[in-house]
Amino acid sequence: MENIGIETTQNVDIQYNIASIGDRVLAQIIDMLILFGYGFAMIFVVLFLGDTFSGSLIYFPTATFIILYLPFFFYDLLCEIFLNGQSMGKKILKIKVVKIDGSQPGLGSYFLRWLLKPIDVFFTYGSVGIITMLINGKGQRLGDLAGNTTVIKLKQEVKLEEIMIPTTIQSYEVKFPQVSLLSDKDIQVIKDVLNHRKNTDAVSYQNILEKAKVGISNKMGVQSEMNALFFLDTVIKDYTYLNSN
Repeated sequence: MENIGIETTQNVDIQYNIASIGDRVLAQIIDMLILFGYGFAMIFVVLFLGDTFSGSLIYFPTATFIILYLPFFFYDLLCEIFLNGQSMGKKILKIKVVKIDGSQPGLGSYFLRWLLKPIDVFFTYGSVGIITMLINGKGQRLGDLAGNTTVIKLKQEVKLEEIMIPTTIQSYEVKFPQVSLLSDKDIQVIKDVLNHRKNTDAVSYQNILEKAKVGISNKMGVQSEMNALFFLDTVIKDYTYLNSN
């Protein structure tokens, strides 16, 4: 499976898997079910309002009808713009649209994906999109090629309870009180880095550790002579201990 590097705010490059075709198809099915549900709901709304307007749809304002169905046509575009590259289906499947260089897509990229989606998916029953993704090997359908985007599989977010220090360790001493300046997202980055060992050679992994240490140290405003691995592990323990008391 192809990977793509995403640079975090700590200037650490984390590799993510390109979302599989199966994930994207399933996400699309979920989105279509949501849209069908919305469409049917609007039918009842139209019928109800039609009864209100002299008992006939002839008197139903066209503008109101159009407004009610605008979200149906712009669903993907609006979702990706306001939900940070995800539709509801993508959220459920934990996949997300990113630029092929790992950066955040802009309005233009989202618009091109939306504009070409009928060709990729609806007019061709998904065949064009699937064939294109299989050929280019980077998970890109026509809309992605035009917008210079792809879709990645998000790593599972760390849960605080997963890294909790056992409550029986009452004698634990916090080494860096400055961890209070970090966020859960910072801790997630550290966890991703530490879990990245199995996918990286020793030299590259050490470089990633060092970059992570520099980024986290700068955010905390501390200097430490600890080696990068021990420093990051200590930061996680300190953060977890302080947030569990």
